[in-house]
Amino acid sequence: MSSILNFKKAMGENDARMSTHQWTKEQLRRQVKNAIYRVFDAAKNRDFGVLAAMHYPDEDLFSKFDDSSPYKRQSLSQALMHEEVAYSNITDFNYKIEELKIDLLSESVAIATFQLETGGLFVNDYRFEGSPARSKTRVSMVFLWKDDHWVIVHEHFSRFPEDQPHEERKKKSSQSSQ
Repeated sequence: MSSILNFKKAMGENDARMSTHQWTKEQLRRQVKNAIYRVFDAAKNRDFGVLAAMHYPDEDLFSKFDDSSPYKRQSLSQALMHEEVAYSNITDFNYKIEELKIDLLSESVAIATFQLETGGLFVNDYRFEGSPARSKTRVSMVFLWKDDHWVIVHEHFSRFPEDQPHEERKKKSSQSSQ
């Protein structure tokens, strides 16, 4: 119950601050887009302080589902720990965001959905070897306006299913209709 009260308190404070600005919806969307790029630029540069600051600073309210282990809901501290471990072991990290859609639920809440392609070289320090790492992921992020910037309240990453050859999809489709 305290999480709900904390959230209502945060929302009330944000609504009071947000009502005084004169930003258009397009400017708000651009700010959300910039926040998304700031997150992945921070990961690329291994700037974990910036990365942490881009997340809502409440252990009970923040949540994340990831496309890599652990597959359970993660709290803020768990998510930040796993992100730091993952990004620390990838060199030459690069990313590409496609099909970005930003919906504003209010002046202080936004939902962003997009496809994320990432790449780099996963380094195994214990064996002094590396292997290429590439993925294509569907991403949803929920943002909240707090202290004059957008922060992530929830994020969900899910990989695309392996592409099946056309003939195999056609065969499976005909079998399931029988």
